[in-house]
Amino acid sequence: MIDNISIRVSHKDDGLLLERLEDAYRRDINTYSGHIQNMVVYRNLDGLHIQGSLAKYYNGENVTPLTLPQVRDAIVMLEVHTGIELDTAIVKGVELGISVVTNEKPSEYLRLFGNRARFTRHEYSTLKGLETVAYSNSKGAFQFSGYDKLTEMIRKHKNKQIPAGFEGTNVLRLEYKIVRRRGIKAKFRRDLTAYDLFNPAVYQKLQSLFMEAYRSIPKFGRQFHLDTEANVTPKKWDEIRAEQYRHALPDEHRHLFQSLRESGAITDKSFERIRATER
Repeated sequence: MIDNISIRVSHKDDGLLLERLEDAYRRDINTYSGHIQNMVVYRNLDGLHIQGSLAKYYNGENVTPLTLPQVRDAIVMLEVHTGIELDTAIVKGVELGISVVTNEKPSEYLRLFGNRARFTRHEYSTLKGLETVAYSNSKGAFQFSGYDKLTEMIRKHKNKQIPAGFEGTNVLRLEYKIVRRRGIKAKFRRDLTAYDLFNPAVYQKLQSLFMEAYRSIPKFGRQFHLDTEANVTPKKWDEIRAEQYRHALPDEHRHLFQSLRESGAITDKSFERIRATER
């Protein structure tokens, strides 16, 4: 489930790491950069920074999620390739991702993702249609996104990294990101090290944060199964129609709600009551 990581380690530069890097480039006496496979390595006065997809580094692709033992193996492998112990490396950012094989195209599900409280919803579309829905908070420490994974891989890698078993399928990718060190401290009340990423307690906490973020997003498109033997009053009929409209046409529902809010037809008090009822 752990994918992209960003870590910083205080490391005395002995010049040996630079020799291990691919595409090594030294900017000055204190600064250089390069790669170890897909992992970006950057050295400056602040320390040594390593960033990239741990799953891709270990598996060669990041569609298949890493198990907890594989996360440990990937960190150990990174230590071997860099020649640096990472037990004290500070995690500045971490991403958890899952790949879900779906019956329909991912866009059919993404368009049903509603607005999340205290987060801004972003849509990314092309001429082919909706590809990504992303959420970010005002401070930028936490993000959640869903997108068409295979479309993204085809665009970047021309099918070269699609693993066996996923060809010709629909894959919805869901990712939860903590992109700042202060965000990690806010959730864990302390810094995390690279070794914490394969600590079972930390891993379970990250999984719960992922599910908490996913569940906080309203989902539209629910189907209604009515009890045809029950008495449906005119008031109940209006409620059924309104709820069916909300789920069947989420974009129109969002636009109507926004226009009424902006015109002042929905007051602040009514806004809170409506949102509470919908939740």
